[in-house]
Amino acid sequence: MKRNTHNVISLIHLCTFFSSFLLIVSSVSFCYAYSDLSVEWVKVDKEVVGEGEIIEIKAKVKNLNIGVSKSFAVSFYYDVTDSEHLIGRIYYDSINYYRIPSIKWDTKNKEGKHKIIVHVSDDNEENNYGYCNVTILPTKTKAKILFKEIYYHARPHRNNEYLCIINVGDNALNLNGWYVTTQPWKRADKQNKIIFPEIILKSGEKIYVTQNATAFEFETGFQPDYEYYNCSSVPDLRREGRFIMANDGGVICLKDAYNHTVDVVVYGNAYFDEGWAGKAIKKVEKGVVLKRKDCIDTNTSEDWEYNRTFIVGQSDFEVWHGKASKAIAFCSPDCSYKIISEEIKNADELFINLYTFTNPFLAEILNESNATVKLFLDGNVIGGIPMEERWIAYMLSKKYEVRYMIGDEENDIYKRYRYNHAKYVVYGNRCIIESANWGKSSIPVNPSYGNREWGVILESEDIASFLKNVFEYDWNPDFQDSIEFNESSFTHGEPPSDFSISYHIPHGDYVPSFSPFYLNNSFNVTVILSPDNAEEEIKRLIDGAKKEILIEQAYIEKEWSNGINPFLKELVKKNESGVAVRVILNNNPAYVSTSAMNKETSEFLRSKGIEVKLQRNINIHNKGMIVDGCKVLISSINWGENSVRNNREIGVIIENEDIAAYFEQIFWYDWNYEVGKKKNMPDEIFLLPLFTATFLIIYLYRKR
Repeated sequence: MKRNTHNVISLIHLCTFFSSFLLIVSSVSFCYAYSDLSVEWVKVDKEVVGEGEIIEIKAKVKNLNIGVSKSFAVSFYYDVTDSEHLIGRIYYDSINYYRIPSIKWDTKNKEGKHKIIVHVSDDNEENNYGYCNVTILPTKTKAKILFKEIYYHARPHRNNEYLCIINVGDNALNLNGWYVTTQPWKRADKQNKIIFPEIILKSGEKIYVTQNATAFEFETGFQPDYEYYNCSSVPDLRREGRFIMANDGGVICLKDAYNHTVDVVVYGNAYFDEGWAGKAIKKVEKGVVLKRKDCIDTNTSEDWEYNRTFIVGQSDFEVWHGKASKAIAFCSPDCSYKIISEEIKNADELFINLYTFTNPFLAEILNESNATVKLFLDGNVIGGIPMEERWIAYMLSKKYEVRYMIGDEENDIYKRYRYNHAKYVVYGNRCIIESANWGKSSIPVNPSYGNREWGVILESEDIASFLKNVFEYDWNPDFQDSIEFNESSFTHGEPPSDFSISYHIPHGDYVPSFSPFYLNNSFNVTVILSPDNAEEEIKRLIDGAKKEILIEQAYIEKEWSNGINPFLKELVKKNESGVAVRVILNNNPAYVSTSAMNKETSEFLRSKGIEVKLQRNINIHNKGMIVDGCKVLISSINWGENSVRNNREIGVIIENEDIAAYFEQIFWYDWNYEVGKKKNMPDEIFLLPLFTATFLIIYLYRKR
């Protein structure tokens, strides 16, 4: 009996399972046998948009069958249902009742009226399409906004990358919604970006934006307009995504509010061809700023190619052209001390920029003066700060402001210029520009001894004002490398207590031959600066020669980093064209490296038919040139790449036949100068062998 009951129950379970299976099979068979989906409606979030906006398209897809549908896709098109007009496609595994697929559409380059088409594919094509319309209005701008500067490779621990944009168009422009991105290939809403607020950028106006405004000011000396990482009180730009410029290579794109590329820059190992043609800009090292040339925009790397390397914080002054009303031309060793000492005695305010200052007699004149004095010196001179200068700086710092331009990379202090090698003074409406440091040999008290140097005093409110601006720019205490004199500094401060400066006046056998020359007529003047503009202006001066070029230089480098010295190239061309070229170079055996350099340069020039005099009977520290007997260059600029492209230097080109004649007399005097035994060389020349001998004695004693 029990056995029969068990069999009946088993049979019932089997029937129940079989019935359920048939139900499932029939249900599935019914569901998948026929699929009928319909597009109920299509709409956009805005029916009228500006070209370049991102719009959202939505549709309702309904399942007209009972049960779950099979997998399907919803396709979004504009105007035509083909692959070229496909906006996007969304896939679903199934649908119960309905789904509302949505997709975003970038309307860039889609100006005009368009029909949006949404399609689903099933067994009934009659209801598989839905439509709506959208109007895309033109939005392309004619504004001319360009990147002027790009600083993408910041120094360690600074986080002060920055961009500068400039309006080169004729009209002011509202930048509201404009942005910068490093991902222009992405859809607009996927790009990282820094976004401008409502800013009216006037014609010719530029603005600076940076990561960190505090660090920016530390290296540039001025505050930016905006920052984008909320580091200070400077106004912030809204940021979307992580905006960092890559050091090795990247793309930086300025976009208007509708994602139109207004300007683009490609650098390093990056490639991008929308708005850019050809190779990328060569990668730069840390601390170097990319700068556009004269707002030229050819969308190529040529717009950014300079001979000069722009270090962050360096000035970018234009060449100054104007007139002076009076001048005093002078030279060392003949008459420089007399002229300079008289000038600084009578000044009420003095702005003095020198590479080195070791002349105690000039220092005493300043110390006894009632003038207001700012003294700016280089803090990294070759061989270290001389004790004489430290003594002078200490003495003068008790009354006046004394600062050094110092680099100390171990302590994250980076210098704007390799050397602050300029030699000029501004006072009232006058200025002194010269080749000479203020040392005993450069501005000698006794004119029978010393270097050959050229100098000039110019009277002009405009020139004095310009040079004062240059001085204040470099002096600016906000710069990291502008350091106040610190008497406690071991390397730059007060000298040891047992040091006393020598007031010995050296004498030699040079016979002074040149008095100062006074000119009271108006004449044209051009002020040039390294590294800002001196290279192009010196080449232009050479290129303009018609008859004769006379050059007197402490040294000239034959080879620069990109080949033959460009000044030498110009000289060779002019000589080949029939212009007479004569060059005097220093040949002092005490200066081994520059003498060897000058020998190599002289051999090169002579091989090109140019006459060269290696002068060893008078120490040539000059950096001057005379062209056609009517133009003369007086400067601190040696003809080496470092001096021209990396140092702070000052020079002046004077257009006056009388002043040119004065220096031409000196040139030919030096060309022909000979003595039986050279006695008038600076004391510094004899310090090297003396130091070597002393060191050798001490070394041998210790070895013993």
